[in-house]
Amino acid sequence: MMALEKKLQQEVMKNCGLAEKEYDCKMTRFLQTIERFGIVRTAQEIFRKGRTSDCFNKLAEVGHLELTMEATIVKGEYAELFTDEQVNYCYELLCEKGYY
Repeated sequence: MMALEKKLQQEVMKNCGLAEKEYDCKMTRFLQTIERFGIVRTAQEIFRKGRTSDCFNKLAEVGHLELTMEATIVKGEYAELFTDEQVNYCYELLCEKGYY
């Protein structure tokens, strides 16, 4: 795993931990998948299926979309890990929920 992917994975896992602790989001399966396949592969599979990360809607309801995988992926520093279409998918999901 390259350094940038490792940094992204650590940030997503940290945010998942906060979401679990602060907002009672159950992220166990999502975190296990990330640990097994890595964040990029996990995210790509979620996008391919047209889904969102675990607790996306719950975090939207409580006003903390910044803790979602999608909000982390749209940060410019991670752009090279994903296609424009994948980043745009995240951006659109976030816009639909009023993040921007």
